Amino acid sequence: MTQILNPQQAIKSFHGRLENELSYFHVKIINKDGSVAISRVDNPYFLENDIWNLDYIGTIENFREPVSKYTRTFKNLHFSISNPTVKTELKYLFFSKLFREEWTIHTCMSTIYDCKNLMLFLNEEYPNIRSILDLDLDVVNQKWHAWLMKHGKRLTQTINRRHNYKTEIQSTNIATFFKKVYTTLKDITDDREEWDKESWDIRKLNNIYGIKYNKSQNTYFMNFDKVHNPHFRNGLKKYFKHRLLGKQNFSGGTAVNYMTYIPNFLNVISKLEPKWLDLKRLRRVHILKFMEWLHIHSKNTIKNKANNPNGYIRQSLHIVQKFLIDIQNYQYDMAPETDIRILIFPEDKPKEKKKAYDQVDYIPDSVLEQLFREINYLHKEIQPIVWAAFKTGLRISDVLTLKHDCLVKLNGKYQIVTDIQKTYVNGHSIPIDDELAAIIAVFIDNSCKRSNEENNPEKYIFVRYRGPRKGKPYSQEWIRQNLNAFSIEREILGEDGKTFHFKTHQFRHTYAVKLLNNGTDILTVKELLAHASPEMTMRYAKLLDTTKRKAFEEAVKQGIFSFDMNGEVNEIKPNEDIPSDVLEMLWREQKLTAVDNPYGTCHARINGNCSYSEEPPCLTCNGGSPCKDLAIGFSNLDLQKYELLVKTATKTIEALQQRGRSEIAEKNKRNLDRFQSILNTLEGGNIIFGRLERIKRKKVLNND
Repeated sequence: MTQILNPQQAIKSFHGRLENELSYFHVKIINKDGSVAISRVDNPYFLENDIWNLDYIGTIENFREPVSKYTRTFKNLHFSISNPTVKTELKYLFFSKLFREEWTIHTCMSTIYDCKNLMLFLNEEYPNIRSILDLDLDVVNQKWHAWLMKHGKRLTQTINRRHNYKTEIQSTNIATFFKKVYTTLKDITDDREEWDKESWDIRKLNNIYGIKYNKSQNTYFMNFDKVHNPHFRNGLKKYFKHRLLGKQNFSGGTAVNYMTYIPNFLNVISKLEPKWLDLKRLRRVHILKFMEWLHIHSKNTIKNKANNPNGYIRQSLHIVQKFLIDIQNYQYDMAPETDIRILIFPEDKPKEKKKAYDQVDYIPDSVLEQLFREINYLHKEIQPIVWAAFKTGLRISDVLTLKHDCLVKLNGKYQIVTDIQKTYVNGHSIPIDDELAAIIAVFIDNSCKRSNEENNPEKYIFVRYRGPRKGKPYSQEWIRQNLNAFSIEREILGEDGKTFHFKTHQFRHTYAVKLLNNGTDILTVKELLAHASPEMTMRYAKLLDTTKRKAFEEAVKQGIFSFDMNGEVNEIKPNEDIPSDVLEMLWREQKLTAVDNPYGTCHARINGNCSYSEEPPCLTCNGGSPCKDLAIGFSNLDLQKYELLVKTATKTIEALQQRGRSEIAEKNKRNLDRFQSILNTLEGGNIIFGRLERIKRKKVLNND
C-alpha cells in the first residue's frame, strides 16, 4: 500500500534524497579501447562543505583535464545562503550540472556570481521558505527584477548578432537566473516517469523508449502546461504517448511540431466552454470560432521571416483535424461525437500559393565561386560539412548524422552510405568523388581517435565531445549562423549585389540542379535525393526546362543559320526579330522531336525517318558489315568517339520508348550493341583493322 506523506514529511523526504545523492559521486575512467568504467566514490565533500575548491575538484578524474586548462585566479564556489534546505537545493543544482557535464568548469565558476546575488535576495526576501519550488515563479521573478534594479543590476543588454549584423535587446543572464534555477531544479529533482510530468524531454524518451528525434536540432521539450484545461491536458498527453510509442512515422520532432498548434485549439475551446471535461459536444460553431481566433492571432502575433499567416492557419487546421480524426478513430473518451468531416472542411484551409517551378532556392554559380574561393576563412569544422552537402545533396540533418561506417568503397569507387531520417530510407547510397572521400576519411579517423562509449556512443563524425550537446552532432542553427557570419565578413554577394543569405537546404537544391544540367535523367535524380514522391524532383526538371528554354531563345535571337544547297553555313533573316509564335514552334519541335547524336540534334530519328540512325554508313556499307577500309583504335580520339556514340544511342532508345516507338527502338538497340562491342574492344587496349585480310592476300601475291 502506498504511503501518503503530509507536506512536511514530503519536503523532508525530498531534501533527504538530495542530501543522500550529494554524499557520493561517480568517477568515469576511459579505457584504451574506448569503453567507460564507472565507479562510485562515497565521499560527502559536496554535501558537507559550503566552499567547493577547484583544486580538489581537479583531483576527480572526470574533471582533471578541464580544471588543468582553467586559468582564472578565482577558484572557490561559495554557498553562503543561511537557509539550510535551500542551500542543499542550490548545491544539488551545481553538483548535478557539473557531474552530468551539462555545465563546464568555466560555466560553474561564472554562474556562481549570479548565484551569489540570488542567495542575498533569498536571505532578505524569503529567509524561512522550505524550498525554492514552494515559491510562485511569476511573483518572485518580478520581485527578483525589482531587487536587481534596486542594487544597480541591468535587466537588459544590447547584442550585436554576428550572423546578420542585427542589434537585439535581450535579458541579461542575471535577470533570467531565478527562472533558470527554478525550472532546472524542478526538472532535475522530478523523479517521476517522463509520461507523468507536465514537460517531456524528448532526449529522455529517446534513451528509454527509442523515440526518434532530430539530434542536430535544439528543440527537445513538450510543455503541456500550455494547455489550461487539465482534462484536455491529460487527453493530449495520452494521445502523444500513444503516437510516439507506435513509432508509425511519428517522431519526437513531429510531436514538438504538433505542440505548436494543438494547445491553441484546446485553449480556445476551453475559453468558449470552460465547464467541458472532453470534446464530445464539439460542433461546427466551435471550429468557426477557432478559425476567427486563428486569423486574428496569425495577423497580430506571427512574426517570422516568411510572414505567411495563411500558411500558419492552413497548418493549424490540418494538424487539429488530424488530431481530432485520430482520437475519434482510437475511440478516446474525449473524442468528438460529430464526424470530423463535417466539422472541418477542405474549404476552411486557405489555399497554398504554389511556387513557380523556376523558384527553386538553389545557390547561383557566381555565389558558389565566391564561397569556394573564400572557404578557408569559414570555421574549420564547417568546411567539410559544406563540401559534403554540396557534393552529396544530403539534407543538413543527414550530413550532420554521418557515422564512422558511412564511407564505403565498391569496385574502386567511393560511396556515402547512410540512413535518411525524413523519408525513412535505410542504407541510402550516394556516389562521391575521391576528393570528398579523402575529406570524410580524415574526419572519420579524427572522430575514431577522440570517441569513446561515453562521449560519442552513436559514433558520429561531426560531434560534440563535451558540454550540453555531448555525444550529439553539431546543431543546424550553429551551422547556419556561422555560414551567414562568414558571408557578411567575406562579402559574399548574390546576383542582386546584396550579401547572400545562406540556407543549408540550398546545397541540396543546388546538387539536384547541377545533376540535371549535366544530363542526369530525372529518375536517377529522384533516387539519389531519396525523394519520397516525384513532386519535388519534377520541380527541378521544370526549372531545367525553363533554363533551357531561356538559353534556346537567347541563342536563337543571336541569329538563325542554315545549311545551303552546297552545305555551307549561312545566316538567314539577319537583324530581324523572330515572332513569338515562330519561337514557340521552334522550341516545341526542338523539345518534342529532337534527339542528340554526335553531330548535333536530329528531328528525324525520333520518327524513324533516318536510315543512318539504324545503319551508320561506315559500319554497314559492306553488305551490312563495316567498311573494309575502316580502322578503329589508331586515333587517340576513337575511344571518346565511341563513348559518345554509346551515350547518344542510349538516349535515342530512351526517347523512342517514352514515345511508344518500340519497333524503332529495337532497331536502334542493335546499333547500340554494335557501338558497345567496339567500345569494349577499344577499352581493352585493342585495335580493330578492317583491311587485315586484304593486306594478307596482297602480301601472298607479292611473294608469288
